[in-house]
Amino acid sequence: MIRLIALDLDGTLLNRDKEISDANRAALTEAMRRGVQVTIATGRVMDSARHFGGLIGANAPLVCCNGGLVQRPGEPPVFTRVFAPDTALALLRYAIGRGWYTQWYDGETLWGTDYRPEYFDAYRTVPGFTVRAVGDRYPDSAGRVLQLILRDFTGDNMEAMLAELEQQFPGAFETMRNVPQVTDLMPPGVDKAVGLAALADHLGLAPGEVMACGDGLNDLAMLRWAGIAIVPADGEPEAKALATWIAPPCDEDAVAAAVNRCILSPGA
Repeated sequence: MIRLIALDLDGTLLNRDKEISDANRAALTEAMRRGVQVTIATGRVMDSARHFGGLIGANAPLVCCNGGLVQRPGEPPVFTRVFAPDTALALLRYAIGRGWYTQWYDGETLWGTDYRPEYFDAYRTVPGFTVRAVGDRYPDSAGRVLQLILRDFTGDNMEAMLAELEQQFPGAFETMRNVPQVTDLMPPGVDKAVGLAALADHLGLAPGEVMACGDGLNDLAMLRWAGIAIVPADGEPEAKALATWIAPPCDEDAVAAAVNRCILSPGA
């Protein structure tokens, strides 16, 4: 029996316009009415998770930063993992010194040396989204870093950037990459499965009671971990290879179809 639904945002709960369809919202509302808990499980920071979680009325703590932070807004974290401060600062100094556009997140604020709105089109449906620009004073905000984000407008240089970082800092980070232009750097051992497992343990649930919905490479770990793995038809091939069921594309109410099939009308 499914007692927790974990929802990736981009390409899964959100359509290509970065919005939640009425059908997805209605299906999740009915599942929660029947006692199922619902969470967001995203690579995005808490502001985005909180915004979209609020739109669906998510009733469980939210999983953000690729599993590095599990928290119900306004309450202490259920789980969090940060970089060692010297590691975070060394990574930042190197990336910024190389001229790479970089942000970092401390659980409350997304920081950067500057803010370039054109790099954040995916956040256009999150009211008030911004990056706090600190220029050369960036070491002052790097004491507690959950996640670093590298952005390359074209995506052409990302592979070389990551290879260089991995050569300079072997074993210092995990990479999570969903689109060619953006890579998240996480503390070693962090992924969505780690955060979702921490949430399930907090709720007293086993993996078999969890349905994970995701489409991208940063969803693979949680799709393997969960009892039921749902992937939209336009998801990555590696994700679809792990699917218990392949849902319609994200623009065709993928989440609603999965909730109806697996929870509201099982066996229909």
